[in-house]
Amino acid sequence: MNNVRVAFPIRSVEGLLFVSVLLFGLIFPGDSRAQFQLPRIIHIINAVDLGIGVPEGADERQYYIDRGQESNINNGDTLNVYREKRLSPQIARPLKVFVGTLVITDAQQGSAMGNFEANASIKDNPLIRYKVGMKGDLVVPRIVIDSSVLFGAGSAGVASGAAAEFDKVAEFVKLYSPSKLFIDGHTDSDGDARSNKELSLKRAKAVKQVLVETYEFITDETVEARGYGEERPMVNNDTVANKALNRRIEVLVWQ
Repeated sequence: MNNVRVAFPIRSVEGLLFVSVLLFGLIFPGDSRAQFQLPRIIHIINAVDLGIGVPEGADERQYYIDRGQESNINNGDTLNVYREKRLSPQIARPLKVFVGTLVITDAQQGSAMGNFEANASIKDNPLIRYKVGMKGDLVVPRIVIDSSVLFGAGSAGVASGAAAEFDKVAEFVKLYSPSKLFIDGHTDSDGDARSNKELSLKRAKAVKQVLVETYEFITDETVEARGYGEERPMVNNDTVANKALNRRIEVLVWQ
């Protein structure tokens, strides 16, 4: 076997542990033929321990996950991060709370790491004590489509020229072959909150209908449409450009 070179200095025990886990992932990569399993954050270290510089004001931590290129996770991908919260011992399944996104900066076979950005919606969420990524958080691949590409203003009727966007979604789904797929509709904060939520759900259902009717490998039983309205902004609704980013459809793979 060829020697493996580490391209960054190791300045702490945490850095040594990270490199050990990374090398294990390179030598013993996950089986790409297995059913897709959601990645999790399994290690967090300061960027300085890896000799990595970060922009001023940015999160200085690097978040390591247990999946990589074998799971179609590549440099530049943005994944959603969820925290599981068990509200009561009587509730079998924990609640999954969206806490932010992870932008992948280094993807390898069996591993990847990236930068975490907290979502604006968790700032005042009493369920989330720590507003940064944590070990054990789920990391979920997604594809995001600008709602204006699929729908007219205030409408849930799918535009006639949107076929190419649906093909992109279909290819994304085919990469993962998930057992569950979520279609999430989102709006900006303009207008009435209740109306926004209703519109976002109608749009998500419209996307689901097109996907199920067009692609044989996407079935009604495996897809769930959800509408969040203005509840989960990607960025603050303080500029025209930011509002456009918040008006979106997200497609999430799930296991």
